[in-house]
Amino acid sequence: MSGYHNNYEADPVGLQETIRQLDGLAGVPTKMRTDFERTVQATSGWNGVDDDFHDKTEDQDKQQIESCRAVIDSLGELLTGLQSAVRQSLGSIEDVHKTVQDEIHNAQTNVGNYDDSGDHGKR
Repeated sequence: MSGYHNNYEADPVGLQETIRQLDGLAGVPTKMRTDFERTVQATSGWNGVDDDFHDKTEDQDKQQIESCRAVIDSLGELLTGLQSAVRQSLGSIEDVHKTVQDEIHNAQTNVGNYDDSGDHGKR
């Protein structure tokens, strides 16, 4: 969609393709989270268990893990929000298109109801 010099252009076909692409990505954040949790579980003991190195690194390790979880969860929320926004935009465009088509049809149907006084609406 774009507006330029009081013109409005929309690409419903392009938006439909975008929706299909976004729908194809819908499960990616969940898969990422599952893969990440497996990796965390597989590497959880790498910084030791009860030694000095573990004690020095454990808090930072936990913070980094939580930060990664938050990023992955945010990606899921972003994708969901983007899908919703694109669907709403497409719906709005389709509603406007239908309304305009209905108005054109009504005008064509009622063209005989207008007289030909010659003033063409000017006074």
